[in-house]
Amino acid sequence: MTFAERIPPRRRRMIQAWSILANCLGALSEVMLDSSAILISYIAILGGGESLNMLVAGATGCLALFLQIPSGMLAKRIGLKNTMYMSCAIGCTASLGMALAAFMGGASQYAVVALCFVYCISRCLFGASWFPIVDAFVAPSERGHYFGMLRFIYTIFTGAVFFVAGLLLGEKPPIWALQLLIAVCAVLQFARAVFVYFIELPPDESGDVNVLESLCNAAKNKRLASFSIYLFFMAIIAYLILPLSFVYLKQTLGYGVNEVQTVATVGMLGGICGYVLFGPALKRLGARKMVFIIHLAYIFIPMCLFFCGSKTPHLLLIVSAIVFCSSMMLASFFCFSSAEMYSLAPSGNKVMSISFCGTFLSCGRMFGGWLSSILIASGALSVSWPAQGVELSNIQTIFAMASALAILFLPVLLIVPAVSPSTEYDYYAPPGK
Repeated sequence: MTFAERIPPRRRRMIQAWSILANCLGALSEVMLDSSAILISYIAILGGGESLNMLVAGATGCLALFLQIPSGMLAKRIGLKNTMYMSCAIGCTASLGMALAAFMGGASQYAVVALCFVYCISRCLFGASWFPIVDAFVAPSERGHYFGMLRFIYTIFTGAVFFVAGLLLGEKPPIWALQLLIAVCAVLQFARAVFVYFIELPPDESGDVNVLESLCNAAKNKRLASFSIYLFFMAIIAYLILPLSFVYLKQTLGYGVNEVQTVATVGMLGGICGYVLFGPALKRLGARKMVFIIHLAYIFIPMCLFFCGSKTPHLLLIVSAIVFCSSMMLASFFCFSSAEMYSLAPSGNKVMSISFCGTFLSCGRMFGGWLSSILIASGALSVSWPAQGVELSNIQTIFAMASALAILFLPVLLIVPAVSPSTEYDYYAPPGK
């Protein structure tokens, strides 16, 4: 039996409920960076352009590329709890710095971007410590349900918070209101630390680790390595679409903060539906069909956005529907990758195996965000160009490129363990249970 399975079921469910509550509060800053128009609008008000916003979109992946494995090493050395406390402290300090950056004058937008990178250090530490912590109170048979319920509840919570915030802020919010919202989100990150303080973990949570040996063992795990490669390719597209959609609406098409935030909230609702439907859909269709559906969706979603030009009738409504579908697929992609990652990571090397897999995921996330930022900032793509009598923007071109990449990556599906005919173990339906 695992450590989690030795905990009485009633107490285990209570601990899982505490963890969900802690993430509802602690995830506000992450959602603000990833799926909300608040930070995009804040940078725009301070004078930042499209390229700076897309640079922020790639910040998490960039830092994780270099720090995810060292973060796993640190978590093994100083303990999971201490790593979580460090994550909360760095994240809170960086977020408060973003709120105060408006007082720095002409350099304020660059200070916010720099502090986003500092904040992303905390996300690396969080990823290295939180996932092994979850394994201490979530039994293997509960993983799919837990991740779906976790993301479902906190997406409802964060979506409601930012939807109300968008309504209160209006189309042209005062900068002090954005600063206050960012500061509140910063302080609430410590909810995670409070939860972790009271949770019981296995007694061998810390200690020295041979990093090279652990990395070699993770790399030799063929199923884990092949799945990590697929995550890298798909993360390029999956984590690019949402932030680029918001930038497109705000800075290319000129929609107001409240309108863009409304679209972002519709996206959060799509995420909620994705988390609710993922578990039942996975059990009904199987892992192989689910990963095919997710992949095909990322061919059609960016292609639909490519055809959404400034003269498209009911543009905001159409983009909202596409963002809804994109968020639903991103939720499914997250749940699938998280559960599969746990299944493929051996218990004796779980921390470093998860860090190894997370590095590939973050690398793809960084590559997508930075590629779009470089293409926009360098002028490699024309700001607008005619095609069949219609003016297309540079961001629409990037959407078309994302769809083409998803088609190009189709053969990579063959190395995904869930697609392989030799797969004998499903994390949501273990043999004999």
